[in-house]
Amino acid sequence: MKNSAYIGWAIGSFTSAALVSAVGLLHLRFMTDSLGLAIALAGTLTVVAKIYDAMTDPLMGYIGDRTRTRFGQFRPYLLAGGLLAGLSMVLLFNVPRGMGTGALWLYVGLTLLLYSTAYTMFRIPYLALGRAITDEFHARSRLMTFSVYGSSLGSFAATSAAPFLLARLGSDRTGHGHVALVLGLAIALGGIAAFALLKERHPVEAEARPAGSFSATWSALSSNRPFLCLMGFKMILFSGLAVHLTAIPYYTRHVLHVTDTALGTIFAVQTGLMVLSQLLWVRMASRFGRRNALVFAGALCALAYTIWALIPTGSPFPLIYVACALSGTASGGVFLGLYTVLTDTMDYSRRVQGENRAGMLAGVFVMVEKGTSAFGIFVFSTIMSWTGFVSATGAGAAEQPDGVKSGIMVTVALVPALAAVVASIIMLRYRLPDTAEDEVVALPRTSQPVGVQPN
Repeated sequence: MKNSAYIGWAIGSFTSAALVSAVGLLHLRFMTDSLGLAIALAGTLTVVAKIYDAMTDPLMGYIGDRTRTRFGQFRPYLLAGGLLAGLSMVLLFNVPRGMGTGALWLYVGLTLLLYSTAYTMFRIPYLALGRAITDEFHARSRLMTFSVYGSSLGSFAATSAAPFLLARLGSDRTGHGHVALVLGLAIALGGIAAFALLKERHPVEAEARPAGSFSATWSALSSNRPFLCLMGFKMILFSGLAVHLTAIPYYTRHVLHVTDTALGTIFAVQTGLMVLSQLLWVRMASRFGRRNALVFAGALCALAYTIWALIPTGSPFPLIYVACALSGTASGGVFLGLYTVLTDTMDYSRRVQGENRAGMLAGVFVMVEKGTSAFGIFVFSTIMSWTGFVSATGAGAAEQPDGVKSGIMVTVALVPALAAVVASIIMLRYRLPDTAEDEVVALPRTSQPVGVQPN
């Protein structure tokens, strides 16, 4: 594989991570603390958009499996989806002033649907493209490390650089709008670059017959037991993760009473450890097997979330950095493991079931991701509504009831820790039949992951 393919793959991962991380971290708080929407309403609008988003994922995968153009099977969607994603980012956080209540609800709802459509259009073809780029084991393993590097950089831009910039501009309505303009431009350029740098192997279209009808494809997916087990792990773990990530910006503002500079620092530490841990996780997968490495990463997530519950709110530093470091290390193992095991289940579908369902598998993979995100936001917003959260305009209410602070602590630590334990138990049932490399795999030829370097 050419180095440009690795770089293009990392850029594609950056694009989707920057989009979903920025919206996931900042938009709910923006609606409640800057637009003045009640948290129950803001949560409902977000959940409805997430459900729509999740429902369209398998459809996008089905369409991708049946697409044939001179630019490739999946590549055209990277360009269209990336441009639309950049536009949606700008519109989400640049809400026209002077709107009435009904018009504001309508605007927020429509822009959330636009964002959901754009993310689906980009993310599903991007994941399906992974198998179409190469089928060589070592190249694919290295490719997936680049995916983690790219997503880490995208997450850093959205969850660290953006809060740092917000702290300087002011974490109000205007500041969010300016930050969204910067992120939107970066996302659109990322879509263009991914389209230009990634190429599909032409023979991939002839490797297996294309998937049949939509209902027949769904039926076949239900018999792909390794994939179902992977989805069970992801569904439970990501439900807890979604609750945790939704709670963090409220945790820093309303429990710790610190600026968004601290929020950016938290995610900077997590992102740094996510990248630095890649060599560790590749070696663990080589020695103990991909499944076992993923189970260990899930268990480490449970430990990290538990430490969040032990942080004293009066003097959170430096224990909060320990929790951040463990969370970042565990996330590095989870994301690397998920991507590599997903391509294994795609190969299993082609080899055992005899059909090319990469697009549909990617669609369901992301559908679960979005479904759990909707669930996490619903759980958090419901708990906040029950405990009496006070919405505001500008930069949020000065003080929240004690019940709100207790609810935030439960959602930032205890709920995600329990979910991580259950997910790890589920993943112990994962097996890949019909392969000599059921568990233990070879270490990639490179002795350590190579970081993305600009041309």
